Amino acid sequence: MNLPDWAARYKRAVVANVADVAALARQFLPELGSSATQLTAAMIMTVGAVWTHARPSPAMLAAYDADPSLTAFKLDFVTALQEMLATLTAGAIARASA
Repeated sequence: MNLPDWAARYKRAVVANVADVAALARQFLPELGSSATQLTAAMIMTVGAVWTHARPSPAMLAAYDADPSLTAFKLDFVTALQEMLATLTAGAIARASA
């Protein structure tokens, strides 16, 4: 299988997963309506971004040690994810209700 085929296979799986999670979101938050798909996609992207930032590289850890003021943006994965997902969800509900 060539690279474009793998990429297409991956993207199809992502689209299916987003649809499944969006259906689950609509089940618990029916007020989302069609916004559930957009919210789900944003949530998945947020998980990846928060995970990356909450697990700094050895070089960033060394930078934190050298200059503790840089830790102002150091994230705890669970706390940051909960806060960001709550904000995304509240915003999606507000937009869907407008």
